[in-house]
Amino acid sequence: MNEPVRSPDTAGTRRPDTSSRWSLTSILVAMAAGAALFLAWQTAGTLLLIFAGLLFAAFLDACTRGLAFVVPIARPWRLAIVCVLLALGSAWLLAWSSYSLIGQADSLVRLIGEQLRILRGELRSLGITPPPGAEGPRTLGQLLLPDPGVLFGHAYTAFNLATGLLGTAVVVIFIGLFAAADPEAYRQGALRLFPLDRRRRIGEVLDEMGEVLRWWLVGQLGAVVVIAVTTWIGLALLGVPGALLLGLQAGLVNFIPYLGPVIGAIPILLAAMAQGTSMVIWAMGVHLVIQTLEGYVLAPMIQRRVVAMSPVLTLAAVMLFGALFGALGVALATPLAALLRVAVLRLYVEDRLGDKQAGRSAG
Repeated sequence: MNEPVRSPDTAGTRRPDTSSRWSLTSILVAMAAGAALFLAWQTAGTLLLIFAGLLFAAFLDACTRGLAFVVPIARPWRLAIVCVLLALGSAWLLAWSSYSLIGQADSLVRLIGEQLRILRGELRSLGITPPPGAEGPRTLGQLLLPDPGVLFGHAYTAFNLATGLLGTAVVVIFIGLFAAADPEAYRQGALRLFPLDRRRRIGEVLDEMGEVLRWWLVGQLGAVVVIAVTTWIGLALLGVPGALLLGLQAGLVNFIPYLGPVIGAIPILLAAMAQGTSMVIWAMGVHLVIQTLEGYVLAPMIQRRVVAMSPVLTLAAVMLFGALFGALGVALATPLAALLRVAVLRLYVEDRLGDKQAGRSAG
């Protein structure tokens, strides 16, 4: 009588232990992720510098795309025109500021230093001892070189700082130029790191992130210009000294969401204190009106094309990146958080969790 043929399982052949394989795979993935996070932590400054270069590339790309509506020529020529205009504008701004702003800056620093000393005396009369050095510098020269006795030490430090800033600027500019010259080549290079069946989806997410970055940058630059010009005009009409510089600093610190207007109000307050309480009220009123119009009129127009982030997420990103990476982290916190949000919504919420509606409504 023929014996029944036994299956490989019943014949004693064992199946591979899939659970142990998955455990080993999970351990290896966790170790790789930990190593990647440690490497990113150790090279955070360099990574932020690269991202700043990509941000500059997004700005060049936005200008090049916009120029196509005015001058419909090939992209390389449009990019060349944008670069030439930026170079000429930067040279003119540097020459103009060296003649016009240095004297105003010295007077403004002297004025703010006097007001800080007055505040120091008033606090002492109330029994409050301010921290040392709260009286502030008397001139711009003392702000840059406060102790002539250690001139060469300060000069050495200033030289190192200047060369460091110059080197950083050169790196950012060249990364931006190379990335803006041929963005598709770098996009395709990044997509080759992913499996074939995921490249199309990753490409869509990268395109969306690029659009978000361009519109965020254009919107922020527009807001900076509007706030700087309107603050300058408003303070100049009131007669506040150093109105131009106060307008410039109010516009630049607006890059820091929510905290920027508060930081920008402090120099305006100190400059207006020299002309009495009524000038302080008028100057703060002008600053408050401009910031309110920016927050309720200009910002919503920008957010129509940009992923809107909640105030809690934005402030948390600014504080976290600022604590970890300093001033550069504060400056780049918002665009980084916006890009990470797009990646999480599209690749995790929609693709991994399958919640398409939640991802679209949040995005």
